Amino acid sequence: MLLNRTRTLGAAVALVGGVALLSGCAQGATNAPSPEQGTNSATAEQATGETNAKTEAKTEQASDETSSEAACSAGNFKVELNVQPDRPGILLLAATNNSKETCTVNGYPTLVGTDMSGADIDVQAKQVDVPGAPTSFEVAPGQTAFAGVKIETGDKGDSDVKVATGFKVGLPGSPGAVDAEVVTDPSAGGYPEYPIKSIEVGSLQPAAQGVTVF
Repeated sequence: MLLNRTRTLGAAVALVGGVALLSGCAQGATNAPSPEQGTNSATAEQATGETNAKTEAKTEQASDETSSEAACSAGNFKVELNVQPDRPGILLLAATNNSKETCTVNGYPTLVGTDMSGADIDVQAKQVDVPGAPTSFEVAPGQTAFAGVKIETGDKGDSDVKVATGFKVGLPGSPGAVDAEVVTDPSAGGYPEYPIKSIEVGSLQPAAQGVTVF
C-alpha cells in the first residue's frame, strides 16, 4: 500500500514539472523577436536609403544645371552695336553666343562707354522696358539676343558730356564684360565718336523686332 502511494506521488510531481517546463518554453518563445518585426525594420531602412539616394541624385542634377548656366560669361558672346540709319543715337545691340554652351538670359545688358585710352567714362545710364519687361529665354550656340540702345548726345564743351569711342557690354547673370564692335556705314569713314550725356538700354529679347522703338 505504501509503495503504491509513493509511486502515485512521484507521478504527480513529474506531471507538475512537465507542465512547468512546457510553460517556460512557451514563455521563451513568446519573448523571442518576431521574424516579421525584423523584416519590417529592414524594409524601412531600405526605403530610407532609396529616398536619400533619390534626394542626392536630384541635388546633383540641380547643381549640374546651375553649373551649366553659371559657365556662361560675357566672354561667351560677340556683341555688336549696329548704328541705325537716319536715327542718330539709336543702336541695335546684338549679342551672339559664340560658345558651345546654351546660356539663359533674363534682364537688361549693361553698357559702359570708354574713351580713347580705354578707360570707362562716367555718364548717367538707365534701364528701360523697351520693347517690354525682361523675359527669360535661352540663347543656344550661334543664336543672338537683342536690345535697343538710345544715346543722348551733347556738346563736347559741356562738362556733363563725356566722349566715348568704344563700349563695354555686360549681360545679366553672366560675369564680366566684353568689348562691343560698333558697326557703322563703311562709307562714313573715320571712327565712331559719341559725345554722351546719358544712355538708355532696353531689355534683352529673343528677336530684334521693336527693340529700338524708343
